[in-house]
Amino acid sequence: MLKIFSTQVAGLLKSISDKEEQSIEESSRLLAQSVLSEGTVYFKGFDEMEAVVSEALFGENKFRAGANFTEVELSDLLPVDSVVVATRFLDDEKAVALCSEVRKTTDCNIILIGGRRKDAEMDVNPDDFADIVIDTKAVRGLVPLDDGTRLGLPSGLTALFAYYALFLTTEEILEEYDE
Repeated sequence: MLKIFSTQVAGLLKSISDKEEQSIEESSRLLAQSVLSEGTVYFKGFDEMEAVVSEALFGENKFRAGANFTEVELSDLLPVDSVVVATRFLDDEKAVALCSEVRKTTDCNIILIGGRRKDAEMDVNPDDFADIVIDTKAVRGLVPLDDGTRLGLPSGLTALFAYYALFLTTEEILEEYDE
C-alpha cells in the first residue's frame, strides 16, 4: 500500500507543479503586492487545512506579514490585504461562505486552495468568489482496496505543498525588491 500511495502522491505533486504553475505565480504576485504595500496576508484553514495556517504562521518558513484570519474582523480588512483560504474541496460550504463574505466586505485579494471535483459534481464555481484558485488535485483516496473503496486522501499534504509553492515563489519575487 505504501508504494502505491507514494507513487500516487508524487504524481499529484508533479501535477500541481506543472498544471498550477500559472495560478501559483499569479497568487504570489498578489501576495508580494500585499507585503510590499504593508498589507497583511491572512491565512484561514478549514478542518485539516489548519496545517497550512500553522505552517504559514509558526513554521520554519513563516510567511512575511502573515496573520491568522480568525483574529481579524471583516470590517478591518484593507484593499492591500490578501486572504489565503485552504479547504479540502473548493466547493466546501464554509469556505464558499467565507470567501463570499470577504468579497462583499472588501476588495482584498482572495486565494483559494483546495481540490477541484469534477464540474458536474460541484454546485458552485470557485472562480466566482476567489481571485485565484489553486487546485491541490486531491479529490479521492489514492490506494484502492479490494471492496472498491479507497484510502489515503492526501488533501493536507497537497495543500502544504501548494503553500510551499506560494511561499517560495513569493519569496523569490520579494527578494528582487529587497536588492
